[in-house]
Amino acid sequence: MDDDLAEFRRLQFQPSRIPALDALEIFVPDGAPPDAELDELRSRTGHSRWYPVSGGHRVLVLYERGPFNADRFVLRKGAWAHEHCKRCGDRIPSMTLCWVSADDSYTILCEACHQLVAKAPTGPAA
Repeated sequence: MDDDLAEFRRLQFQPSRIPALDALEIFVPDGAPPDAELDELRSRTGHSRWYPVSGGHRVLVLYERGPFNADRFVLRKGAWAHEHCKRCGDRIPSMTLCWVSADDSYTILCEACHQLVAKAPTGPAA
């Protein structure tokens, strides 16, 4: 059995359609020193996305409530509009059928990878 598939076959998956979620946005200039405020927000969910733009990065931090500095961060409704398959890395747009682990690991698979994982492994003929 493919080791890659074995890792995922240990998990139970359930179908899901993940909605677009809110995010906090900030511009981080190239060469900027570490930003304690940004690091604190990122530590709340462990999720951020860094998009290269002229002169730095547009950073989105998944927002799940809580205080933030509105002078530095902009709340963008629905800006967290996709996830990535944990097996192949493909983009899964919000509200697209995907498969999420039933335990606390929060492993997400696209439909194609779930079909591979759900397919019974074939072994050597007896």
